[in-house]
Amino acid sequence: MAARHAGCGDGSDCGSAVRRVCRVGVVATQSSETFFEQHRLLKMKKMSERVLIAIPAYNEAATIGEVVCRVRKSLPSFDLLVVNDGSCDATEKILQSLDVVTATHLCNLGYGRAIQTAIKYAQRNNYDVLITLDADGQHSPESILEMNKDFVASRWDMLIGSRYVTTKDYSGSPLGRRIGMLVFSRLVRVITGQRVYDTTSGLKIIRRTVFGPLTRWHFVDFHAETIVYLIRLGYWVGEYPVTVAERAHGKSMYSLLSHLEYPLKTALLVLLGTLQAGLTRRRE
Repeated sequence: MAARHAGCGDGSDCGSAVRRVCRVGVVATQSSETFFEQHRLLKMKKMSERVLIAIPAYNEAATIGEVVCRVRKSLPSFDLLVVNDGSCDATEKILQSLDVVTATHLCNLGYGRAIQTAIKYAQRNNYDVLITLDADGQHSPESILEMNKDFVASRWDMLIGSRYVTTKDYSGSPLGRRIGMLVFSRLVRVITGQRVYDTTSGLKIIRRTVFGPLTRWHFVDFHAETIVYLIRLGYWVGEYPVTVAERAHGKSMYSLLSHLEYPLKTALLVLLGTLQAGLTRRRE
């Protein structure tokens, strides 16, 4: 777990505030209690931020029902949105039967556009935090609460659920993808000074502070170029260790051809993210 800030979290000097109250004398105990009660309520207010879980889904009929049920059971205080990215299987019917709030693309627009649809929905409906996870059942909704605690405590702008931040070992990935991850990890360190180990994780927690920047451009896959883009703009991006289950159903987006293309694509996306960050700074 990483942490950036210590103290009250709201920028106030708690110690000096208590000392000022204690000078009152007889009323000191009551005033101190009032102060701490106000501080406790402020913390509770911060902890009660509106959170939206978003699940992008494309032809995930075999798993989407179970994923939705697990999210509802383990995260009942969070709202849920599924972005149906033009599925042509039974995904839509399953979502209707589950009475899930759904944003539907009339055709398949790709993962990046599905995530941006979720961000725009969260922005327009005044959510403070957006959590994205995949519809294939590989991410564990039950582990999100612990990850969110780190997100809240460390004040990240985006926190990535990372398979590799602890082990730093890519040996379990296909060769092409492994090379791509190594290339990106080294490139991002050169460009931003920060090492990022998991470049393709769909499990992310995103703060409202970056909703605007993340809808300003059309990102290709919402992985490599998005991470570089945010870091270059000065936002705090971190990784939190998670485990991921093997995909049991459906078809992975990574084919043999994509494994060969991935290293080149990653390098281009890093360059794109860098250029987008520069253009954004100029506009501002």
